[in-house]
Amino acid sequence: MAKTCFVTGKSSHVVNSVTRRGKAKKDGGVGRKTTGISKRRQYANLHKRWVLVNGERKHVWLSARALKRLPEHITLL
Repeated sequence: MAKTCFVTGKSSHVVNSVTRRGKAKKDGGVGRKTTGISKRRQYANLHKRWVLVNGERKHVWLSARALKRLPEHITLL
């Protein structure tokens, strides 16, 4: 199974990596031109942690934000 946050559901996303050439208009150029677009993965900030969920010990992925604000029924071990 792919890495997904147990609390927030965050996972990686597919984004475009845009390559440009030229000089920006504000810097005195004629503008930046796109020369290539390729896809890449943008990963969520996930950490593997042991947690106690309703009395049951689980090994789960948690995002950095979820680690700061855990719900009441989840406790870090």
